[in-house]
Amino acid sequence: MLQEMITIPKNEYELLLEEVGILRNKEMMNAIKESDEAKRKGVKTWSVGSLLH
Repeated sequence: MLQEMITIPKNEYELLLEEVGILRNKEMMNAIKESDEAKRKGVKTWSVGSLLH
């Protein structure tokens, strides 16, 4: 596979690292799935973005 280097802002890189960490965390992914199911049922849920700001 051919690799290519790109440049992105540091804050964007850190956000991507955080997302990858979440995707690899089985407990976190289960919590996200539960939240999505609750939203479909009309339950008001929390948002990760709202916690970060």
